[in-house]
Amino acid sequence: GQGDCWVIDYKTSAHEGGDVDEFIANELRRYAPQLQRYRGLVRGLGYPRVRAALYFPLLAAFAELPSA
Repeated sequence: GQGDCWVIDYKTSAHEGGDVDEFIANELRRYAPQLQRYRGLVRGLGYPRVRAALYFPLLAAFAELPSA
């Protein structure tokens, strides 16, 4: 069987100020509709298990969108 297929959206902007965890949670909420669309498109290609996440390389942070 196939393993999970990942859709990862890289966010390269820098975060200045406040709580980094709160910033990441807000960004995940903000981009959730876009990630859900991407996940649906990839499922349409025949991948039954598709996971989606945001990756912030400058923060060394990874935030997965909960499964639909």
